Amino acid sequence: MMLLNCFKLFYTFVKLGFLSFGGGYAMLSMIMSEARHFSVTPAQFADLNALDMVVPGAIAINAATYVGYLYQGMAGSIAATIGVSLPSFVLTVVVMRFFAHFKDNLWLTDILSGIKPAAVGLIAAAAITIASDVLTVPGKDIGNLLVNPIGTLSLVPVVVFILTAVLNIRFKINPILLTVLAGIVGAIVIL
Repeated sequence: MMLLNCFKLFYTFVKLGFLSFGGGYAMLSMIMSEARHFSVTPAQFADLNALDMVVPGAIAINAATYVGYLYQGMAGSIAATIGVSLPSFVLTVVVMRFFAHFKDNLWLTDILSGIKPAAVGLIAAAAITIASDVLTVPGKDIGNLLVNPIGTLSLVPVVVFILTAVLNIRFKINPILLTVLAGIVGAIVIL
């Protein structure tokens, strides 16, 4: 059974690796969708996003490792990590082999122009999904935001979100420092 589950993880992440464009954050919404099949909750996925800020490595690889570990332990994390990494190695070799021949191809340029906005949409979808779970009171749906904003939003996470966004965008404070500070605030508030 474990071998079958590891193969399922490997196959899922190979598929994601081949079909995802736009980098790790663009892949997040697809990984979130597939992670549901492995019993990963939105709250666990939000934890992954927080951990990814302090753990080195690409987000797609970190996400695959995390989902694999939650589903099948160390063997699952290895299977998922190899699965998500393998397509990049294969595609890099293939692209480098034919790059000079296709670099000025108008069809390829047009295809990539269409993929760019889709990647931005996937990043936004992942951000909204994670935010709807993190910024709301447990058990409340983000859909209630317009009807009852005070009863829907959780005060401390919203304040931390706004402060970190302002400090990063306006004052250019390092995101790593902001992540550590937000973790300290979260630990103090939970205690």
